[in-house]
Parts: sequence; structure tokens; C-alpha cells
Amino acid sequence: MHLPSPQAVVFDMDGLLLDTERVYFEGFRTALAALGLPQDDDLFRRLVGTNRVLGRRLLTNGLSGRVTLEEFDAVWDDEIAKRLADCIPVKPGARAVAMHLRERGIPYIIATSTQTEKAHLHLDRAGLSELFQDVVGGDQVAASKPAPDIYLHATTRLGHDPAICVAFEDSPNGVRAAHAAGLITVQVPDIVAPDAELRALGHFIASDIIAGAREVGLMVNQE
Repeated sequence: MHLPSPQAVVFDMDGLLLDTERVYFEGFRTALAALGLPQDDDLFRRLVGTNRVLGRRLLTNGLSGRVTLEEFDAVWDDEIAKRLADCIPVKPGARAVAMHLRERGIPYIIATSTQTEKAHLHLDRAGLSELFQDVVGGDQVAASKPAPDIYLHATTRLGHDPAICVAFEDSPNGVRAAHAAGLITVQVPDIVAPDAELRALGHFIASDIIAGAREVGLMVNQE
């Protein structure tokens, strides 16, 4: 496949740079059990990659009135806070790729469904705030992933046409958003594996972020 030379990069955050999706998933399952609710892994997977407004709607529907959203959130938030009390884990290769891009003068930005303020807080707690200073959060756009809005906003901030920008994503919702916006899209699957329908988009699928960077020409094998 002939690719244009990438001029800028857009990163998702949770599940791609930060190893937090598994923490949220563990907390979600623990919260369901604590409240006497049946496990619903499919509901969690539908939440992955969505912004707060859509996520609240999906979760409210999924709880089906058995407990209130506020009751569930209180337990889930507490479980997450306990798991992230010491540090926020970073995905392998995240620092290396960011440092590589910085050294070569390739601009990059984060586009995350997480609210901007919370995203900066998590990056700081993960020790990544110095490397990742520019963030487009889910509260900055009207439509969440899988709509392309956040990626279009991010590439506008970068000052580059989407066709010459690379998007790194982990979730199907994020992949669909980046693909719809016209970016060269690399998926590093985390909680949700790509199914046949998603693979039909023809995007790159990599085992880790460094492998993905090499696949689209951002890094070479010896780096």
C-alpha cells in the first residue's frame, strides 16, 4: 500500500497511551458485583471510546433502573480511584514514540473522549504531561467517537490535512472516528478486538504502538 509521508500524529489516550481501560473494566465488574447486578461485559465494551454524555446514556439504559446512575457511579468511581491511587500505568512504547516524534519535529496531539481537564490530570499522574501537552477532549466537540468531529478538530489544531496525519487508536469507536475523518489509521487493540466488520475498513492493526509507528513510516526498524 502506498502511503503519503505522515506529517502529524493524533493519539487516543485511554487504552492506547495509558493502560487504564483494564482498570476501568475491573472496577466496572467489581461495582456490578457489589451492587448485586449481573455481569455485563458487552455493556462495558459499548462504553469504550465514547464521551461522557453518550456514555452516561448507554450506562443508564444498561442499568435498566435496577440502580440509579448516581449509585452505580459512586461505587465504580471509588473502585477506579483505589486502583489508580498510586500511579496511572503507561502503555509500552508510548514514551518512546512521543520522544521520537518530538526529536524529529513531527507535531502530535491527543484526541480523547475523556474530558480535557481530566485528561491533563491523568497525563500528569502518569508522568506524561511534559510529553503530551496538547489535548482535544471529548468536551470540546459536539459529537463523540465514532463521529469524526474530534479528529477533524485535532487535525485543524495541528494545521495539517487529515490525509497526511496518522491516528493511533485502540477501540473500534475510535478507529471508525479516525477513518471517517480521513486519517491514516493504526489500531493497537486493547479491551475490544477488531471484528470482521471493523477489519473491512482496511486500516492498520499492530501489536503495539511502536510496531504501528514503523508500519506507517514514522519509525524505522532500528529505532
